[in-house]
Amino acid sequence: MEIEQVDLPETTLAVVRERVAMTALTGFYDSAYTRVERALTAAGLAPTGPAIGWYADMPTDSVDVAAGFAVPDGAGPFVDDVQTHTLPAGAAVVGTYTGPYDGLPGAWDQLVTWAAQHGAAGRGDFWEEYLTDPSPDDDPAANVTRLVLPLR
Repeated sequence: MEIEQVDLPETTLAVVRERVAMTALTGFYDSAYTRVERALTAAGLAPTGPAIGWYADMPTDSVDVAAGFAVPDGAGPFVDDVQTHTLPAGAAVVGTYTGPYDGLPGAWDQLVTWAAQHGAAGRGDFWEEYLTDPSPDDDPAANVTRLVLPLR
């Protein structure tokens, strides 16, 4: 996995945010993306980037997570429980992982280790950008996920 430190721009997201049991995460993502897509359609908007899963903190048996898409600045308000969330500009360590989602914990370990070896520390939150749209007919080994660790 290629890893680098970059400066990210501020990004506005349209998301559904909840505290979710780790065992219910897949169902949450499926439901949240559907609700956000419906809200964007109702607002006459299209996503400006890939699907994103933002985590407020490290998961335990549950996690504070938001799922949605980047949207133009100033977008919203949205219908239902879809809200805006801003990812602040700043330095981050990013890596692009290719493989099945069950390999993401190992990819995160590699990214966090790289950051520590380079004197960088995360600020607490982090996110994943799902660069490919998984399908039951696709090979999970072809999934591409961008891992983003914002720095203090």
